[in-house]
Amino acid sequence: MKKIFAAFVLLFCSTAQAHFTHFEPRIIHLYQDNQDTVALMRMPLPLILLDNTWQGIDSNQDLPFTEKRAAPEGRDYFIKHNEVRTELERLKSYITQGYAFTKDGAAQPFAVEQIHIFNTDSRKPFSNLDTALENFSGELAISPDATKLFDAGIDIQLRLPNTSIVDNDITITSYLGDKFNAINRLANIITLHIDEQQAAKTTVGILDYSSQHQPTLYHKLMTGFKDGFSHILIGLDHVLFVVLLFFSAPTFLRLLSLATAFTIGHSFSLFVGDSAPISSPLFTPGIELLIALTICITAVALLFNKAQHLGTTPLLIIGVIHGFGFSFVFSELAQEGAQTSLINLLGFNIGIEAGQLFIYVVVFALTSLLSQKRIFNKPLPYYVSLGTLAVSSYWIVTRAIPLVEYAAA
Repeated sequence: MKKIFAAFVLLFCSTAQAHFTHFEPRIIHLYQDNQDTVALMRMPLPLILLDNTWQGIDSNQDLPFTEKRAAPEGRDYFIKHNEVRTELERLKSYITQGYAFTKDGAAQPFAVEQIHIFNTDSRKPFSNLDTALENFSGELAISPDATKLFDAGIDIQLRLPNTSIVDNDITITSYLGDKFNAINRLANIITLHIDEQQAAKTTVGILDYSSQHQPTLYHKLMTGFKDGFSHILIGLDHVLFVVLLFFSAPTFLRLLSLATAFTIGHSFSLFVGDSAPISSPLFTPGIELLIALTICITAVALLFNKAQHLGTTPLLIIGVIHGFGFSFVFSELAQEGAQTSLINLLGFNIGIEAGQLFIYVVVFALTSLLSQKRIFNKPLPYYVSLGTLAVSSYWIVTRAIPLVEYAAA
């Protein structure tokens, strides 16, 4: 049992946070330049250079245009600027191999005209066409502080000759990163610029875009649904709280009332957080810390058999806190130029509810299975609360650090 507990703690403590505290979407602007279509693209540089054989940063694999050497945080991959400059055509080939364009169903050739490699911590805006164009200054530009591969982004200017974004159906497809779990958290923000009009589309994951097929209300609803469903499942803090909620309710009706209060709370703050985002630098880390605290307090209540006294009012407040966490997805998308709608938000919220229901079903099935095996000396909620208490305590410490550093600055 100690091994199971240790594995539980290791798994959840080493996993990334639920929310996008360092949000790097793939952004694409399409506009007409005389007889050609020009695409301005921004994405994480590793998306271009990692292939499907990548085993992780702790492996000793060689990566193109990089060398692995010691750093204060451990060994890391550093970009070889001179190699990028001398073998620019090879870098361009990685880009052309990673993307495919079509015009009215036929393969469309394209050329890589300009490249800009930068450090994501000092990136310049790319949210509209004017700011995106300002990032290009020649065939190749590498910011001096773009040193580590996994802290670097890349801006790319492509030209599609003899194409029209008005008259032709232009599609963009890319399967880059399709073998990595991180692709499910990569947002794609594609904006079509026609005269003074803009048509934006936001998706998550594999890139599959058509300029002539703009999203319908149903598509926006389903896109939001899929984003919400996947977001709660990859957000381990939310998953752990839902699991604790399941074990805190002695009956189905009690679980229904608690889950309803939690839903009302996070639905309210999700809509408020999207419509009136709070820009304070303390808000995001503060909410992240509060989420960890709600998990820790609930775990303690379950551990000492006090969870049955958890009422709907506390769950309503906890729901509000978690809802602001959910809203970070939309506020950060908006900062990068995405146009989210009420339909997207509604679908996202429904997806969250479906994700919660899925977690309840899985936990119920696993609980029923484990209860028949009789492998535990104590009730299963005891081990769940103990493990969750350890994980949430770790999160409290790590999430409090940015607040302490800000206060000390």
